[in-house]
Amino acid sequence: MEKIIFKVIPPPVDWEKEKIRNFSKKIIKILENNEIKFLNLPEVVDESSRKEKRTVPYREKIDNIKFYSVLNKKFEFKPIINKICVRIKKKDFEEWILRIYKKGIRHLVLVGGESSKIKYPGYSVIESAKFIKKNFPDIKLGGITIFTRYKEPYRILEKMKSGIEFFVSQIIFETSNMKQVLLHLWRLVKLEQMKFPDIYVSLAPAKRIKDIEFMKWLGVEFPTAVHFYITENERKVESRTFEVIERMLDEIFDFMRKERLKLGFNVEHVMYSNLELSEKIIKEIRRRL
Repeated sequence: MEKIIFKVIPPPVDWEKEKIRNFSKKIIKILENNEIKFLNLPEVVDESSRKEKRTVPYREKIDNIKFYSVLNKKFEFKPIINKICVRIKKKDFEEWILRIYKKGIRHLVLVGGESSKIKYPGYSVIESAKFIKKNFPDIKLGGITIFTRYKEPYRILEKMKSGIEFFVSQIIFETSNMKQVLLHLWRLVKLEQMKFPDIYVSLAPAKRIKDIEFMKWLGVEFPTAVHFYITENERKVESRTFEVIERMLDEIFDFMRKERLKLGFNVEHVMYSNLELSEKIIKEIRRRL
């Protein structure tokens, strides 16, 4: 498995060409400087069905496939394309898979809907995985894992049985749920005589209280004491967030050694202004590897 993958949000469609060019250059520089081969590109949509009011206004983003094409002209890397499979009609999804396959894309992360109460027109994650594995067996499939979700080890196992081989976690700010889920999953896969999947633990920086509140809106869970510590002083958000991340890395690497589990890391920037800050996390992980 790759030890580090980098997740970058495609820029808004209303950015000027020069701004997109500069943003692209920064991404490529981070990939080059840190020898990262895989770029994780999410599909960003307007999640207006959420009950909570969005803390940062939604801006339509450039399609992740189009943005991959822009970046790929300047630097060769392997894209991990995220697709919210439930939102697209089944026939359209099948045609989309064929199109990206012809482009040479071989790594996908299948994403479900934001609400179980909404009736979506498309395939579920498991149905999508089965379709892809039947028709495009050389595509490597990924899924999303949320360590705080109820019965998460069983959810992961069910997805594995449909053909999903690796999982990218939601951003974390504590490690106890991660450890419990992975230890439980380890027992389940042993019983099923299956191989433990590649798991990428997601970490992200923050510079302002606004960044933390947006992550909370996205569904990131903060232990009460950690949230208070980070947000107590606006001027200390960046340093304290990094301090919490360093402490989590201590715990994750200890866990990996003790349990003899290999884990990867998915580093995100979340806010465009924090792109360079995310490189600081990448360098800290590299230092420990």
